[in-house]
Amino acid sequence: MADARELVLRLHEAISRRDAETAAALFHPLARFRNYLDEGQVVGPAGAQAFYLRLFETLAPNIDLLSIQTLADGRAQAELQVSVHDRSGRLWSDSRVTATYTVQDGLIQSVELGPDRPS
Repeated sequence: MADARELVLRLHEAISRRDAETAAALFHPLARFRNYLDEGQVVGPAGAQAFYLRLFETLAPNIDLLSIQTLADGRAQAELQVSVHDRSGRLWSDSRVTATYTVQDGLIQSVELGPDRPS
């Protein structure tokens, strides 16, 4: 069973390669996270794959994993620099965010994004 830190590293490697299938395989069947492209939630690996495919088809995200730490409760907290361009190359957003990943049964169960830095 992979720990949270290892899963986050694998997820960000897949995202950097624009590999939605590999990214989706890291999510728990009952995984849930906010859909930042459309309203609502992403649910399970199939939802994660659809989310990442849509993200990669419509935008050009660059997500740099700046740091990652394991929290006392076993979750992983990562500091990310996220720049997103539209398909014409125009900068859409550029921000630093914190993502907190919860793991269940060796797979990512949830992702919570926030502006706070890891503590």
